[in-house]
Amino acid sequence: MDYNKEEIREKFKYLFEHSLDLIYVNDLNGNFLDASEITLITLGYEMDEISNVSFINLLDKENLIKAYKVTKEIKKTGKQSKKSEYKIKTKDGNYLYIETYGIPLKKDGIVYAILGIGKNVTDRKKAEQNLKKSGEMFKAIYKEGPIPAYTWQKYEDDFVLIDFNKAATKITNGTVNDFLGYKASEMYKDREDILVDLKLCMSEKFQIIREMKYRFQFSGEEKYLLVNYGYVSPDLIVVHTEDITERKIAEENLKESEKKYRNLIANLDVGFYQVKLDGEMLNHNSAHNVILGYDPLESLIGKNVSEFWQNPEDRGKYLEVIAKEGVVRGYICHAKTKAGRKITLELNSHLIRDKKGWPIQIDGTITDVTEKFNLERKLRESEEKFRNLYENTPFSIVLLDSKGVIVDINPRLEEVFGYKKEELVGRKFKDVPVLHPDYLPKIIELFKKFIKGEIVHRIDLQTYRKNDSLIWVNLQAGLISIGGETYVQAIFNDITLQKEAEILIKEEVKKLKELDTIRKNLISRVSHELKTPLVSISGGSELLLTLYKDKFGVEELEIIELIEKGGKRLRHLVDNLIDITRVDYNKLQLTKKSTNLSKIIKDCVKELDYWIKERKLNLIISAPENLEVKVDQIRIEQVIINLLSNAIKNTPPDGEIRVSLNKNGNWAEVRISDTGVGLTMEEMYMLFTRFGKIERYGSGYEYVDIQGTGLGLFISKEIIDLHEGEIRAESAGRNKGSTFIVKLPIN
Repeated sequence: MDYNKEEIREKFKYLFEHSLDLIYVNDLNGNFLDASEITLITLGYEMDEISNVSFINLLDKENLIKAYKVTKEIKKTGKQSKKSEYKIKTKDGNYLYIETYGIPLKKDGIVYAILGIGKNVTDRKKAEQNLKKSGEMFKAIYKEGPIPAYTWQKYEDDFVLIDFNKAATKITNGTVNDFLGYKASEMYKDREDILVDLKLCMSEKFQIIREMKYRFQFSGEEKYLLVNYGYVSPDLIVVHTEDITERKIAEENLKESEKKYRNLIANLDVGFYQVKLDGEMLNHNSAHNVILGYDPLESLIGKNVSEFWQNPEDRGKYLEVIAKEGVVRGYICHAKTKAGRKITLELNSHLIRDKKGWPIQIDGTITDVTEKFNLERKLRESEEKFRNLYENTPFSIVLLDSKGVIVDINPRLEEVFGYKKEELVGRKFKDVPVLHPDYLPKIIELFKKFIKGEIVHRIDLQTYRKNDSLIWVNLQAGLISIGGETYVQAIFNDITLQKEAEILIKEEVKKLKELDTIRKNLISRVSHELKTPLVSISGGSELLLTLYKDKFGVEELEIIELIEKGGKRLRHLVDNLIDITRVDYNKLQLTKKSTNLSKIIKDCVKELDYWIKERKLNLIISAPENLEVKVDQIRIEQVIINLLSNAIKNTPPDGEIRVSLNKNGNWAEVRISDTGVGLTMEEMYMLFTRFGKIERYGSGYEYVDIQGTGLGLFISKEIIDLHEGEIRAESAGRNKGSTFIVKLPIN
């Protein structure tokens, strides 16, 4: 049967053009008919050569027999084959290991060719082969290493604890001996997460690293652990557990400190979003647009966030995580900008549920970490090439004898410090120009104590690379036995970026604190300095209008009235600035007592009645006779007056303003609606922000009163927040009116 290359290429276009796997097509006799670019590069052939290549050119006798058996089975069953591993000979004579499976291509129900999908597993195969050679070294470092380690053997659909090292005995106070031979399902009945990770590590054959909180049975003590699940063989998993309690406590303390500066953080360039579970965008900020390459004012509401993912199907995995955990922190998302540029984002999100507990949406932030991610990815790739095969560790390791002579180093140490193995082995560590002179006496002292069996804690220190550049490392050590001899195993972890970040953060926080203090002091001083002369101006003009009004002509009265009105506006601004200062210094105090909220609202309406009539507006009030709420009456009046004033300013003549008060459960809900100019989405973002004044000009908006400071809604929100209430706005858009809702707790 003829092979139609164009038809197959079109059907499997995505695989041939975008897949990182090896994609190829061969007939039932093992002759190659087509192959993707990655496959050609891997095998060393050109496209015009592949049609002359068959299994016979690539496989030895054993692998050839296996390939023909698989082909025969696919032809017989017409079903996809299981994964098989083959040793492949490339055009230049080198050998690769390929893990592949075949998909039958049919026409009229008859198999005429096979589509192969494979992965180059040469590195993994070599690692497995080299791992077998590690022998005594692997056993010694596993048994005597400073990090607790446990070996689990697969048993049916479970795992059995078959071994552990001395560090595990120490951290469990010897109780781990009692569980040797126990099944994981018995030991972790209440820790489904551990059982899931063991199975995932075994099925996917890759390393899993988790942070978790764990309570030790022997002491009842709860600690934070960094757990590393390492796949060793088809039936073995080695699990390392590192105590990170001190670090986690430090992180929690840092979070508490960060809460004090949340107002500063709110102004950072971090993207915020709200989406439905199906990905439909509900809300976002301008920083979100900037990160994704959109105009800051462009609305993305209604778009599906899958459009922003490089691989939309990856969002399904993200949803699985957040559905299980309820929150994700530091989740890496491979995204793309509006122009198609590939970027890497860090997602921090949490699941929002309704009152019945059903998930309804996701709120979160995005941060562009493309540069950081690319650097980390390159570092990981480099580590994989030179990793320590006997423990697959990302750390630099050096072995010292009891006299301090370097016996061995791993490839990672060569990479970090720039020295070749032959340059260091056989020399005393104190003679190698690696340790900074300030730390050398300390290290020598610690080495002597360690050899004597004294407990030595890990330390941070500065070291030199071969090129004389300084780096920060974290050093920990453990005693191990190899061939009956005792050695010191020193493990270095490069923490340069962490140290630099800590220094940078401290400097930036200090600068921000200084700037914020200057701003607060300036506003406070200016507002208080203005208040004294304003009292004289306002009081003098009011006195002239009250006592001597009949002694002035029309022009003089108009001037005095202008002075009096201007003084009132300026005094209102100063009062707002003083309130802002109180907010900044946490001195906006409330004097709460049980008050009739209905009366407050009616008094506020009465106070503005003249202005309402002057603007020719219709005002409708709906409120019970009495609704008692414990509030600061003066401050709540300030909020109601501000909201009513905004409604009056923005509603055209003959328009309507509705004020309602209702009891909704344990809340008193005030709604102030108008038929005025309304709010756009961009304007909604500005509400309740400091100096977030919205101004509208042009034909048709002559009735809008643009006077104001832009502080009223910000101060109103602070007042409502201090009452532990809520304030928000709703609007269907321009010229469709707006509604402001205030909720105050009744109890």
